[in-house]
Amino acid sequence: MSTDADEHFKFQISSATAFVMALLRLLNPDLYYLELMENRNLAIHYVISGLMILTSGIGFLNSCVVMNRPSAHNTGRNVTTWLLLDSMFEISRVVYVFVCEVVLRGRGPVQTYELLISAAQYLLDSFLYCQMILRH
Repeated sequence: MSTDADEHFKFQISSATAFVMALLRLLNPDLYYLELMENRNLAIHYVISGLMILTSGIGFLNSCVVMNRPSAHNTGRNVTTWLLLDSMFEISRVVYVFVCEVVLRGRGPVQTYELLISAAQYLLDSFLYCQMILRH
């Protein structure tokens, strides 16, 4: 059975991966889109990538704080706050994937890998959330 620290570390990995993929999308959109983006789609691309970078950064810092806090402080309201902040990251990840796949029609060489990684991490994170909620 995994400890709280192990679970928070898994959330850190999830946040860090999302951060790197969004940053890569922001810096090199050719890896994600086959068509040249203009005007509205370019604006959506920058907004959704920036949102993902921001929320994944918050998710990472949030997990770092919880992981470095004594376990006696990781109960009740503190866990609820952590879950709410990390849920914000997960919701933005779902919106990010939806917008990138459906609205912007990403089809580049890295797009499929990002989609698979995001789906796997989302399922793992959801499973860990359920475990933590039941435990606390």
